[in-house]
Amino acid sequence: MNAITIAPAGPPAERFVTLPALGLSTRVLESGSGPVALLLHGNPDNAEQWLPVMRLLSSTHRCIAPDIPGYGKSPEPPMSFDYSVALQVAFVDELLTALKINERVLLIVHDIGGVMGIAWAGARPERLTGLLITNTVAFSDFKWFPIARTWGAESRIGRIRAKAGMWALGVAGGALFKKIFRRQSPQLNEAQIDRVTRSFALNPTAKTCTLRQFRQMIKPEFLAGFDGILQRVTKMVPALVLWGDQDPYVPVAYARRFAQARVVVLPAAGHWVALTEPRRLVDEARQLAAAKP
Repeated sequence: MNAITIAPAGPPAERFVTLPALGLSTRVLESGSGPVALLLHGNPDNAEQWLPVMRLLSSTHRCIAPDIPGYGKSPEPPMSFDYSVALQVAFVDELLTALKINERVLLIVHDIGGVMGIAWAGARPERLTGLLITNTVAFSDFKWFPIARTWGAESRIGRIRAKAGMWALGVAGGALFKKIFRRQSPQLNEAQIDRVTRSFALNPTAKTCTLRQFRQMIKPEFLAGFDGILQRVTKMVPALVLWGDQDPYVPVAYARRFAQARVVVLPAAGHWVALTEPRRLVDEARQLAAAKP
């Protein structure tokens, strides 16, 4: 692979965008100019996950990184926004409309942002120039890891336990969250761990919305049809899977289940490729953007 060397751009602008059709607003980070790259973050992070990528990619692209509703600095969405597949697709549609983005986009996704982004790609494949997937669940037969099953509990006792667990993550400045997150993500440095702790473990809105979202997402039927979406989309547009092989949540074996997408596995990388391997991600994104369907 021939890397493209371009000087990093300046810091992104931050603004809040209202989506009247959904009754919510969200924070958006934006930088650069040129072809649009839409970046959808994972849990327990927010749009700031993409800052290292945006510093590099915004030299050649207009980078758009929204908070998924309720994460980061975004307010909790109304209960009518139930994190269903249809409403997650509508969120992307309404966001692009509000930002007056009519052209095709390079879609870069991670984790829960991958769930949202792949669903949107399936509904709007004609809006894509390419699809880059990092460490994402998109399979109805996926055996969810224990914390996800706890967060997604539907029973009354399960909901109480999940809420209590979220509360405990914020005690003593997020000490428990830091301990767990540090152990599960040894590739991250202390500044990154501190940032995610502040924006998630100490953010009641993000924790509440995580519970709301996971109650929907871990249901097997939620991801029904995603195999078909991936088959269709990866035939129509250039697609790449860039996967950290030390992911404690989604094993590397899943990297090869994204239909016809090309697969690149990063040895010793974990779940957070955008944070730990931003230059490699950007090099791959630029090559993907230049590829022909």
